[in-house]
Amino acid sequence: MSDQKLFSKKEISRILSKASEIQTQKDLYGDQEGLTEDELIELAKEVGIDRNSLLEAIQINNESDLDTSYNWIKATSRVQQIVNVDGTFNEEEWEEIVQEIRKVTGGIGKINRVGKSFEWEQRRSDIGYKHFSFTPGKNKTKIQMVSSWTPLKFIGSLMSFFFGFIVVLLSLKSPLGKDTAVLLAPLGGLAGLLTSRFVLKSYYETQKAQLSGIVKLIANKLRPKPVIKIEEEEVYDPEQALSSSSKKNVKS
Repeated sequence: MSDQKLFSKKEISRILSKASEIQTQKDLYGDQEGLTEDELIELAKEVGIDRNSLLEAIQINNESDLDTSYNWIKATSRVQQIVNVDGTFNEEEWEEIVQEIRKVTGGIGKINRVGKSFEWEQRRSDIGYKHFSFTPGKNKTKIQMVSSWTPLKFIGSLMSFFFGFIVVLLSLKSPLGKDTAVLLAPLGGLAGLLTSRFVLKSYYETQKAQLSGIVKLIANKLRPKPVIKIEEEEVYDPEQALSSSSKKNVKS
């Protein structure tokens, strides 16, 4: 009888699945520990992913502190959009873009120029900030947008906790006594804090939708307009037509 270990069906399934994963990694990366950006671009190209989409994914990946969805525990207070859109713009068109941003955000921001990038920033000490960057390139424009409301989150969370704490304290002070009310009051504070999370979630979705709307608006504005060519036609000359008609009548 063989002394070799007998693998169970569950072990076989797990081993084969892991072996398949290892083989796939070897096929993709060889013996390398990882890939450079250029190698990653080439790999993505082989599986049908375009360069711009991959670069956007790399930029988002580099933002390690950015939540891609709302985090209920931390109460996410920052959203970001990084995209590359077709078309470019000049100084005059930049003024039009700023006007569109102001319409959507409902505020005035500070305009700046850093290298090739055109930037618009709005800061409010009691709420947070918005920062937009547009970098024209070869037939494309890179758009980076960030909206952060950390001060608003802290103020809202603190006030909600305090309000819930006070409501429970005052409600239970008479029927249960002051000491018991003080012990149970933090539960009211936690309830208030939880309520603030729902409000902040709604604000998060609003800011996310706002950035997406601005991206679509700017993308439509920068999209190259189709060139309509009109073939040259013989220009209608009424005097010439009248003259031709007169000649025909004379011949008749």
